[in-house]
Amino acid sequence: MLYTIASVMTILVGVIILLAAWVYGDWRNWKKYYPTIIYIISVDLLITVLMYDYPLWHFEKTLFIPNHTLADFFICFVNFPPMMILYLSRFPFSSGFLKQSGYILLWTTIFSLVELMFHYMGLTSYHNGWTYWWSVIVWVFLFIGTRLHHTRPLWAWVLTFVMTLFLIFHFEIPVTTFK
Repeated sequence: MLYTIASVMTILVGVIILLAAWVYGDWRNWKKYYPTIIYIISVDLLITVLMYDYPLWHFEKTLFIPNHTLADFFICFVNFPPMMILYLSRFPFSSGFLKQSGYILLWTTIFSLVELMFHYMGLTSYHNGWTYWWSVIVWVFLFIGTRLHHTRPLWAWVLTFVMTLFLIFHFEIPVTTFK
């Protein structure tokens, strides 16, 4: 029963993101957000390749998504584009630091809670020293990084490079054994 509910939740979250973006996102100006959508997809795929043989987290199989790679592709290509359109089109760019920080905190909280729910439902598992709290930190950097990429793409890539190196060294990802 929980397996069926969890399976439906993966699709439901995607539908909720898509509907929220459809209603509240700035779809007319999607081209303005397109480079950042490509950035977040690229970063996700980079991390997927780096962790292929040494996973820090794993998406479990559901009724609709049979393996980790397809689950990651679902998130990458179905959830991230509307999520970025919604996030960036509502971002308070002209407001002060506190309002922007609060907005990032709100999005981080929402997606951290979704991940926590998925973890407790058995849809995600953590490995090789990774914990839920590392995921929270990644959500913070995801929302800071995408905001930064939207206005200063080169700085976002520098941040991504530094954070990727940190992950490789901290979690001892064996990049020297790659094919």
